[in-house]
Amino acid sequence: MACNGAYGTPQDYFDFWCFECSDANEENTVRRFMTMAAADIHVHLAAVGACDCSLASWATEYLKKLNVIEAAVVHNCPCGRSDLKPEERQMWLEWLDRQYELIRTQKIDVCADATRADYPVIGWASQSLTEKQAAEIIANDIRRSGS
Repeated sequence: MACNGAYGTPQDYFDFWCFECSDANEENTVRRFMTMAAADIHVHLAAVGACDCSLASWATEYLKKLNVIEAAVVHNCPCGRSDLKPEERQMWLEWLDRQYELIRTQKIDVCADATRADYPVIGWASQSLTEKQAAEIIANDIRRSGS
């Protein structure tokens, strides 16, 4: 995955916010706002070196959700969700900020086979502090080696 372009499509945007696309101009507007909103996601992924990794199975939808919400809330896309109340906008802004903080601190790691920030990792050596972490290290090793 490279850190460029939008993670979602105009159709994702309309599906999330439960709106119908009325014409090609509206779709192009949403596409531009989605691309602008994705730039903020790229910054946070780049900060933790996640621009060149393979995404975890769940990460595509997660990044798409961030992209769709930010396009409506931060960039105030005029299509669809321009009617957010100030308290709704504030709630979404706080949610986005928390998600970006979790990415920056690597509590959420979008890369496949990532070990996250919840336990220490040094290059090739992983050390667990709990049985769950030990199981995750073993599962990651099996996925990487294929055996």
